[in-house]
Amino acid sequence: MPVEWYQGKRVVVAGGGGSGMGAAATRLLRDLGAEVIVLDLREPTIDGVVFLHTDLGSAEAIDATVQIVGEPVHALLNCQGVSGAAPGVQGFDLMRVNFLGLRHLSEAIMSRMPAGGAVVSISSAGGLGWARKLEPIGELLEANDFEEGLSWCHEHEDLLLAPAFPKGYAFSKQALIVWTMHRAVTAVGSGIRVNCTSPGSTQTVMAGDFPGSGVAYMRRPIGRESTPVEQAWPVVFLASGAASYINGANLVVDGGHSAARTLGMLEATV
Repeated sequence: MPVEWYQGKRVVVAGGGGSGMGAAATRLLRDLGAEVIVLDLREPTIDGVVFLHTDLGSAEAIDATVQIVGEPVHALLNCQGVSGAAPGVQGFDLMRVNFLGLRHLSEAIMSRMPAGGAVVSISSAGGLGWARKLEPIGELLEANDFEEGLSWCHEHEDLLLAPAFPKGYAFSKQALIVWTMHRAVTAVGSGIRVNCTSPGSTQTVMAGDFPGSGVAYMRRPIGRESTPVEQAWPVVFLASGAASYINGANLVVDGGHSAARTLGMLEATV
């Protein structure tokens, strides 16, 4: 990718701390010459970036951070996410980070974006069943702000969001994909593109939350997990000027797994 795509650009990476896809994207963006601002609870170990300690599941914390970020912001990379597998995590807790906070941050940052800006979010191959959940996702999207969305999540905690892992996790990623497509249509008139990616099995800390048999199945047909940087490059590309005509896309980055499943080329068991 030409370095000039990011020189002089200010890019916010939500979830850029730690060692996963967000951290990999942060490193790539820094090396491409962007001014990178990382929002996370974990401080990145990468030199040359700005860190703002932020609870990405809190509308109040997000609003306070956005005031510090200032403007313009040329791109937002939403790399935050939790699996919901930790003890005691409820569906609405997971939705705070994976969807409600992400949407709230995106809307706040988009108001500071000039034409040519881009929002790219990391969803999951686990969210590819979104078409079967269009009705409840549509209801959720009608809950326009964070608190209304949280109330909706509480009302559906025992159905769509229980258990938080993996059922709630999948729903959060399905909602993200549908929101991406919807917002892409309404934002492009202002010159802002909105896209997402759906990674398959990846070598991250979160990967340990998923059952081993499921991870092995997701590795097929390519035969291995991806690395965080292999998932970061598509996100960085979609947020760049090189992708100026890509809008409303969900780029599946799973080594061909969903293609094989769609064509019935994989058995259901490992």
